[in-house]
Order: sequence, then structure tokens, then C-alpha cells
Amino acid sequence: MKKSQVVVAYSALLLLLGSVCSQAQQSLTSTRNGDSNAGSQALNNVSGTGPQRMLPQCSGQGRLPGSIAGPCKPVSAGTQTQQLSDDLSRDDSGAVYIEFVVPGSTCEAAFARCTTPVAINQFGVVTGFYADASASLHGFVRASSGAITTFDAPGATCSNGSACTIPIAINQQGSITGYYCDAVACHGFLRDSGGTLTQFDAPGGANGTYSTGINDAGEVVGWYYDANYVGHGFLRAAHGTFTPFNAPGGVNGTYPAGINDAGEVVGSYLNAGIISQGFLRASDGTTTTIDPTGSTNTSPNAINLEGAITGWWQDAGTLAIHGFLQSSDGTLTTFDVPGSRGETQPGAINAAGTITGSFFDTAGGEHGFVRATDGTITTFDPPGSAEPNSYTFANGINAAGVVTGWYIDPSFIGYGFLRIPTL
Repeated sequence: MKKSQVVVAYSALLLLLGSVCSQAQQSLTSTRNGDSNAGSQALNNVSGTGPQRMLPQCSGQGRLPGSIAGPCKPVSAGTQTQQLSDDLSRDDSGAVYIEFVVPGSTCEAAFARCTTPVAINQFGVVTGFYADASASLHGFVRASSGAITTFDAPGATCSNGSACTIPIAINQQGSITGYYCDAVACHGFLRDSGGTLTQFDAPGGANGTYSTGINDAGEVVGWYYDANYVGHGFLRAAHGTFTPFNAPGGVNGTYPAGINDAGEVVGSYLNAGIISQGFLRASDGTTTTIDPTGSTNTSPNAINLEGAITGWWQDAGTLAIHGFLQSSDGTLTTFDVPGSRGETQPGAINAAGTITGSFFDTAGGEHGFVRATDGTITTFDPPGSAEPNSYTFANGINAAGVVTGWYIDPSFIGYGFLRIPTL
């Protein structure tokens, strides 16, 4: 029984975080400096683990809007100073793309998630995870200058195909939260902008603690599994005090996904019928349900400072997945990306209310989208992605509208990207 409960809980984890995980550890640090060599792109096959994106050598120093560095070719992997491995291209109505690979990551067609950005702050700092040669996953942070630092939580245990350290969210100060796993369980962590990493476990978290969101005050939300593998939400104050909570009706688990600067938390809970419903928890602890009419599963994924919430819901009749936006006054608008086959999945919302996420088309490809505040939707794929069946995963968006995520190229190799809407 426990094993089946773990499978259900783990599936919920993957659903909410949009990341593939296992269990692990390794420590590697590298930094890179970027410059601008705009408009260049090249793909070369190299010996070893498969195709890698090769780029022009760097010279000089240049920047894009938001203090984001431009592209150039890495010198080498390891702990020494390296130059930025990025590819800059223009596409979809003037958007600029920066593509990058974390030094030390290993891309194989059997496991494409070699560099997987998950979140970006307003200064263009990106965090995420990457895979090594054994497909174990480690954390990274990419500064707006293009410098990349990789990290693992002390005590993380790595083995083949395991999740050593998985960053999930970053605030404007550059503090990162997520989780890491040892040989027994997974634990939460908070890494400040200086690189100091604090590990923690929620009280009662006998079977793991998973952090999913952080605000500018340093408050962290997430969930933990009790002795019976039931998930419970937690709020960790900046000074380390924990407040556990459960959404009313969440008898089979409460799974927070994000928090805003007002202390409002969104996420999902599993009711008695193991149906996922959304919730909004106000800063005073009051909880309301988010459940679009006709929904059989609802997953709120993000909330901005104004209290606008985005996520997806599944139609009980057709089983199609639709995006939604709930405004601060509670008005709920559902939407689908034009040309989708009924799978529109928003993942992030910025301060202005612009939403990004991914959708499947009728041919089976997955693409990124941006939904403007007026409802206009722009779809996109980085230039290096496979056509016609591209696979693009948009995971984060900042106040300037810069989107981060990853894509899979024609050889089924994964790369991180930044999409900058205008120069």
C-alpha cells in the first residue's frame, strides 16, 4: 500500500513542478562570462555522448535588455572560468533567443533534459537543473552576465538517474528554493544569493519535504509527506518558523505551488475522490477553492503580486486541458491556445499579468506560448528546436516579459533558452 501511495504522491509532485526527478548528489562549480555575437548559430556533432551545440568564440562584452548577456562558445567544462555557451537568434516577430548549456551537463537522446531552466527573476537570473553523464540531476544558477554556477546541497546522494538537487523557484534577491534527496528521503533547501545553502525539513515530514515557491520576504512554501505518505502544505518564515496547513477538503493531500509577496499561496489538493482541486490561501490563513465549472482536475501553478492566478484545468466531459486566469477579484477566464489539440498548460505569470506556458498541437508537437494581458496569444519555438514537431517547454517569465525554459532539438537533445520579446 505504501508503494502505491508513493507513486500517487510522486505523480502529483511531477504534475505540479513540471520536472523529472529521482534522487542524488554531486558538487561542481563553474562560472562563465558572456558577450554579444548576435545572430550566429551552428550545430556540430562531437564525439562522446552525442550532439552538442557549438558556438562562435567570444570576444568583447555586450548586453541585451534587462542586463542579460549575449552568446558565445564555452572554452571548457569544470571549475575554472569559462566563456558563455549561448546561441542568439531572432524569430517570431522580433523576439531574441539565447540558448545555453550548463558546463558539465551531458545530453543524450535517451534523456534530453540536460539543461532545464525552471524560473527567472526580474534581473534575468535563471535557476534550474541539469543532468550529468549518469543522468543525475544537479542545480545551477545563471547570472544576468551569463556566468553559470552549479551546486548541490551537502548531503545529497547521487546515483544513476537520480535527483541530487532540484531548484524550483527564485526571488528578486536571488535566493533559490527547491529540494534535494539523500539515500533515505528528500529535503527542502534555501540558497541565498551568496551561495550559502540552508537545509530544512518540515516538522512531521517523515517521508520528505519539497519546497516549491519563495517570495521576496524569504517566505518559502511547499509540502511534506507524513508517515502515511499524505501530503501537507507548509509555510516557512524567513527566520525558519514553520506553519503547516491543509486545504479544507484536502483529505488525500495538500500541495502548494507558489507564493506572492503578499503571502498568498496557491496550489492543489486531493479530495476524498482523489480529484485535484485548486486552492488560494490568504495571508491570514483563509482558504478558498479554485474550481472552474465542469472541471475534473484543477492545477493552479502561479500567483503574482496583484493576486492574479494562472494554471490549468481538465474538462470532465472531453478530458481536454485548458488554461485559466483568475483575477484578484475572483473573475475566472479560461482559454486555449489557437491550434492546440486540447492541452494548454500555463506555468507562470508575471507582475503585469502576462502568462507563459506550453501547449500540444494537433500533430503532437509541444510549443511555448505567451498570453498578453489583453488576451492575445503568441506561440513560439526557439530556432534550434525540431520542426515540424517541436518540443518547447516554457517554465518562467519575469517582469520584462523574458521567458525561460528548455527545448529539444532534432537529435532529441535538450537546451536551455531565454526568449526576449524586444531589443
